[in-house]
Amino acid sequence: MDLHRFEIFMAVADSGSFSRAAEKMLLTQSTVSQHIAALENKLGIRLFDRTGRGAELTDGGRLFSQHVRQILSECDELRQAMARFQGMEDTQLTVGASNIPANYLIPGLLSTLVKRHPGIILNVLAADSRQIIDQLLRGEVALAVVGNCFGDEAVTYAPLTSDTLLFVVGPGHPWQDRVAVGLAELASTSLIMRETGSGTGRATENALLAAGFDMARLQIMARLGSNEAVKQAVIRGIGAAFLSSLSIQRELASGELIALKVEGVTIERRFWLATRRGRTLSPAAHAFVRLLTETLGNNSPDEVPLPSPQK
Repeated sequence: MDLHRFEIFMAVADSGSFSRAAEKMLLTQSTVSQHIAALENKLGIRLFDRTGRGAELTDGGRLFSQHVRQILSECDELRQAMARFQGMEDTQLTVGASNIPANYLIPGLLSTLVKRHPGIILNVLAADSRQIIDQLLRGEVALAVVGNCFGDEAVTYAPLTSDTLLFVVGPGHPWQDRVAVGLAELASTSLIMRETGSGTGRATENALLAAGFDMARLQIMARLGSNEAVKQAVIRGIGAAFLSSLSIQRELASGELIALKVEGVTIERRFWLATRRGRTLSPAAHAFVRLLTETLGNNSPDEVPLPSPQK
């Protein structure tokens, strides 16, 4: 049994005639008869009574026709769904993003995405970089934009834009009127840090270690799960922090935060486009990747190694 044979069966059932079914299916009448006979042999029942008026469904044929009609209807819906998928019409695309990309990079791409591909509905899952990569590996997101690379052999990373982490305090902090602080002075103030697994936290710790600072001397008051939470804690005078420059432009301009130079320390980190190695991107995912690399990439889209889109 196959779909083509089902279609021939329904042509006979709907027309009540082998000859009219043959005309509709662009087949000879004998070919139609052979297909129906093959179905009847396979099922072990007679589907049509051949009469002088044409072909009439038997009771078994009527039962069979109910199921075949449903199968063919679902197949038609499947073809339409795949056409929409290929044409990126009414397509759900789920991507993962760590805190800074989710809040400060991806929103800026939405207007362009809508203009280019109005049929793509973008869903963004936000978490720290480690959690997002785990979601990528589990297939919960099609691709990811993260601030940290990990040693997962199943993941391919392509570089995107970079970011600078600034050391900031709030109004009322003892250092509010200073321009710079020495590296050793970091041990004398309370710090608010991002959680373990965060790209911001890892970049901060790596930079301080590279500068020769003993991390055990830090007075870490809290580790918070989002950039916004750390920012609000610093604004309220709870401590100092290293924060993404992308996320604090408004607060620096308003005076809610004050940026200080830490002598001997410059913290820059890169964002990365992460995809699963060897996995084929959907047309919608590939379109979003091109937008990411055009807007945020240091390479042209054609220079970034990515999986091919599904055909």
